[in-house]
Amino acid sequence: MPPRHGLHLLFLLTLLGVSHAEEPAVFTPPQAYPASRYEAGWGKNPFTLKTVAPIAAQDSFARDLAIGAHYGAADNPTVVIVNTKTNERTPLRKDQPAPGGMRLKSVHLSSARNECLAEVVLGAEAAVLTYDSKYLGQLAATETTRLAAAKPTAATARPPLVIPSIPLPGARPAAPPASAVLTSRQFSPPPRTEPAPARPRFAPPKPQ
Repeated sequence: MPPRHGLHLLFLLTLLGVSHAEEPAVFTPPQAYPASRYEAGWGKNPFTLKTVAPIAAQDSFARDLAIGAHYGAADNPTVVIVNTKTNERTPLRKDQPAPGGMRLKSVHLSSARNECLAEVVLGAEAAVLTYDSKYLGQLAATETTRLAAAKPTAATARPPLVIPSIPLPGARPAAPPASAVLTSRQFSPPPRTEPAPARPRFAPPKPQ
């Protein structure tokens, strides 16, 4: 094939390719999914579901309570209930409830502090209380610090006051104690002054 014929053939093929590329493609619309495809998601939509607010858990009235002390008769002792957060103390007896309504239902005392139990009731709720060893330790540390701060040091301590005894009339005074230092001052009597001699009086001479 002559070169000229080859160029003509190549030109024709190029024209056919361009004309074929410019032809518009046939649009095929997408097919819609059936509604059953979305029904499961609609049932879980949080914006369409009815939500119920969760019920907040109420704290027990005895969450921070513990036995602070006990005293009195063995058959009807007084149990001091203490709030370990606020240090509020409430004395209770079986026959004497607190002004707030808390009352002592039963109590078990023992020589061992960790075995003492007190059952208290407030309304329809009951709780069994014990001694709180951590709280008692904090109280002991605070008291030790307070006593150490109140104790005078050697620099600020004052010597004891020694008051000498007053001897009775006619009795010999007792010797002062060795630790006491008594100082006295000697006062000399004022100098005695002699009165000046009286000067003689002379009568004036009589005129002659």
